[in-house]
This record gives sequence, structure tokens and C-alpha cells, in this order.
Amino acid sequence: MKRFVIFSTAILSLAACTSQPEKTAEGDNIENSQGRDKAPAGDTICFQKLSGTANQDTTSLSLFIEGDKVSGDFAHYPMEKDSRVGKIAATRNGELIKGSWVYMQEGINDTLQVEFKMEGDKLVQKNYTVDPKTGREVFSDASVFNIEFERVPCKN
Repeated sequence: MKRFVIFSTAILSLAACTSQPEKTAEGDNIENSQGRDKAPAGDTICFQKLSGTANQDTTSLSLFIEGDKVSGDFAHYPMEKDSRVGKIAATRNGELIKGSWVYMQEGINDTLQVEFKMEGDKLVQKNYTVDPKTGREVFSDASVFNIEFERVPCKN
């Protein structure tokens, strides 16, 4: 447990040290002035997914990408259920992002591995299966990239 607390603190500390995107003279983020297909080094890009029968559930990501390092915020807010809110620490290899999501749900800290693939203005997350022995969400051979997030303007 002590190692988990130290690891979680280290990940959260790293994720908290992100800087804001540089602004152009017109006040736009460099991301907006340089196009939307790829994030320039050291830029923040944001994504959102609405789901549920009336789009009442929201999942949002704010990713800071600098070279092959990725950090940011990842939050899932299902309506009338417990949310998961936390930080991502990951690496990027081409369009593939792999890392850990340290989050809190119902007052308990937990960690999940995450994998995303950037596809133009979309971010696609790899889905999980539930391990029947542990009850935990894990990647399996059946896991595929099928959870799509739309790119949205970042809120400052």
C-alpha cells in the first residue's frame, strides 16, 4: 500500500507540472493556428465523448503532449453514478499512446492501464474486459480500439 501511495503521488506530481499552451497574437492557441491533424510538441489537445440514451454521460480528456511524453486529465462522469477523475501519465509512439490513469472513485484511489490511438480529429480508446477472478478491468486479447472521442476546444 505504501508503494502505491508513493507511486500515485509521483504520477500526480508529474502530471501537475504541465504548462499552458502558447498563444498567438490573435489569442488562439498554437494548436488552432497550426491545424488540427497533429499536435505540435508541447501542446494541449482536448477530447470528449457523450454517451447514454440521452447523451447524459460525459467523458473528457485533456492531453499535454511534449515529444513522446503525454500527461493530462481524464474524467468520466456518468449521470447519477460515481465518477472517476484523475491524471494520465503516458508515452506516445507515433499515433499510439500507452500509459496509466491514476484516478479516484468513491474516495478510493485506483490505477488502470490506458491505450489510445490518435486518428485525425478523433482519439480512440482501447476497451477493457473484466477479469472474472479479480473483478478488475484489464486489457485482453479481445480488447480493441472502439471508444471514440471527438476533439473539442480546450477550456482554459
